[in-house]
Amino acid sequence: MTSRKLFKFSFLLALCLCIGCSDYQGISPTAYQYAKALYSVTNRQRTEKLERVSDLITESQQQGEITAQEAQWLEGIIADAREGEWQTAQREARRMMDDQVE
Repeated sequence: MTSRKLFKFSFLLALCLCIGCSDYQGISPTAYQYAKALYSVTNRQRTEKLERVSDLITESQQQGEITAQEAQWLEGIIADAREGEWQTAQREARRMMDDQVE
């Protein structure tokens, strides 16, 4: 590897480490509230509440309150919970919230 390529690689690696590799940065306040709700629902493993949050997410997307990408991320968390992966879902909801603070 030439020194120029090595420099570019090192620069890009340092940039990634500084910025972070978060998937969820910059979500809307409404999506953040849904992440909080999902964290609570997954913590308590409340299937009936999970379906209600899913309905609200769909309504919010249709009304333009959250983006299609935000809805997809949130529904991914719900899908994990529906499959019985409550801890994975809870972890992702928490990560979504934490990524807004960084």
